Amino acid sequence: MRKFFTFFAISIFMLNACGPTLESSNENWKKNQEAMTQLKADYATFSPLIDQKLEEAKKVWDAAQGISNEEEKLDKMVEANQFLSSGAIGNLRNMKGKISDLKRKKESLMTMNVSNYQLEDRTQYAFESVKKSIKKAEKAMYMTKDEFNIDEAPGKLDRAFTGLTDAYKEVEIIIDLIDKENNKIAEEKKDKEQKVQDEKKKVEKAKADIKCAYCGTMNKAGSTKCSSCGAAIEKK
Repeated sequence: MRKFFTFFAISIFMLNACGPTLESSNENWKKNQEAMTQLKADYATFSPLIDQKLEEAKKVWDAAQGISNEEEKLDKMVEANQFLSSGAIGNLRNMKGKISDLKRKKESLMTMNVSNYQLEDRTQYAFESVKKSIKKAEKAMYMTKDEFNIDEAPGKLDRAFTGLTDAYKEVEIIIDLIDKENNKIAEEKKDKEQKVQDEKKKVEKAKADIKCAYCGTMNKAGSTKCSSCGAAIEKK
């Protein structure tokens, strides 16, 4: 029983250690502030949206500083950080990385041998989806000030990021299907080659001379009696 409680206590400690803390939340807040400055430099068109999220996040962050209960304070600090790391802002921050990941995944697919015509058709369709999703994402990321609308921008970013995610998943599925198909073909080829080898050995064995178990004389294949001692030759 004592061992159980010790194990339980250690488990709770490890669980808490893996989660956010006041210290890590403070560090994340500093990093998020720096990230927003860089984000406005990279995507000046989105500055109004970024400033809006910064203001919303700061209100929550400031409110958290006045809370004495550490658990409640931590929840508020996490909530403030989420304003700057998720949703439309999170999508904008992660869009370039998502595009790079999708391009790498597409390149991996392009190097694969597609032997199934149905998978080949699906692969070509996936390539088109990748192209369209990247084009849509880049259009959303680099919209002009005339195209920008603070109410519509989050939806455009969300749809663009979802398109990239869906295209990535589709390419990933196709790669898995091609791997399985190629492995199946390889196994079938291996089995066929093994059968040919087994048949070859069987034929060679049938043609081979047979040694008499009694006197050791070598007899021609198919012999039923030893040519030297006359003993019956057992078929193996």
